[in-house]
Amino acid sequence: MKQLNKITLRLRLTISTALTLTVICVLLTLSQVITYSATVPATHLNADVHLSLNSTTGTPLSEEKNDFIYWSFVYMLVMIALGTGASYFIAGKALKPVANLSETVKNIDENNLFQPIKSFDTNDEVAQLAASFNHMIMKLEKSFNHQKRFAANAAHELNTPLSSIIANIEVLQMDEHPTVQEYKEVLDDTLAEAQRMSLLVYDLLKMNSSLNRDNCESFDAKTMFDDIIFTVLESSNEKNVRIDNNITDITLFGDKALLQRAFLNLVQNAVKYNEDNGAVIISAVQREESVTVTIEDTGIGIPEGELESVFEPFYRVDTSRSRALGGSGLGLSIVKTIIEKHRGKIEIESELGGFSKITVVLPKK
Repeated sequence: MKQLNKITLRLRLTISTALTLTVICVLLTLSQVITYSATVPATHLNADVHLSLNSTTGTPLSEEKNDFIYWSFVYMLVMIALGTGASYFIAGKALKPVANLSETVKNIDENNLFQPIKSFDTNDEVAQLAASFNHMIMKLEKSFNHQKRFAANAAHELNTPLSSIIANIEVLQMDEHPTVQEYKEVLDDTLAEAQRMSLLVYDLLKMNSSLNRDNCESFDAKTMFDDIIFTVLESSNEKNVRIDNNITDITLFGDKALLQRAFLNLVQNAVKYNEDNGAVIISAVQREESVTVTIEDTGIGIPEGELESVFEPFYRVDTSRSRALGGSGLGLSIVKTIIEKHRGKIEIESELGGFSKITVVLPKK
């Protein structure tokens, strides 16, 4: 049995079919021989068997019986051989998509990830396997391209402050007698860029850290958002943005520090990208199995075609404005990561020049 598993699937199917066909042919041939023998007169009762003749052909009955048995087995062997050959041919046709699948897999590498299997028009299990493989490859390609973009963007974001630090030091070195003030300016700029890199690395680590269920607890949502509002009070006052916390008697469950970080990012964005004299409205609804939190602002909005991309790492709707406001493009990615680690989901609605509304759904436990 182990030896059989070492040969190709096509041969295994052919051998199985041939064995089944052989058993059936042998049984049919034996049944025909037995039936024929029962219809032949009992010539052994005759004194001279060889003198018993077939009344139609004039051939001795014993000889005719032997011929019948002989040719029956000959036809049986021919049918087995033809059936085996047909089985091998049909198995090859049926397994062609599997062969294509194997050939496609051999040719896949990091530079040529997506090669769909083509040329199958059936709807059997093999075709379904090929379709599933195509679907899997599409998802892998999307994930692979996402990782490549992420790595490229991360390298760019880290290279920008490094380049600034190197440029400041090179300028300082060009001056033979730099003043204390010049040293101080270079150190201040270097410190600011280093802090920016440190924050970026911290955010990247947060995106890839796992959720510790031991840190999860139940806590009051209103109290958490009151703390968040106090944190962003200075920036909201600068733009005269009103923040309304309409949450009452709502309890959230999870890692409080992580969820507070996520909702802080959302409220900060609602203030940062809001219009002067605008408003941010925070509300929540508790259902049987989940809690839905909404954060709506009267800000600049997001173009409809970019709504699906805002949660991608380093993505910015307005690059120049985001950099001016200090954004790294990781805020919403971190928010989505934290929410999904809590088995929740996040959605965004927006109208350019009108509003943005973030909806977060979290399980109660």
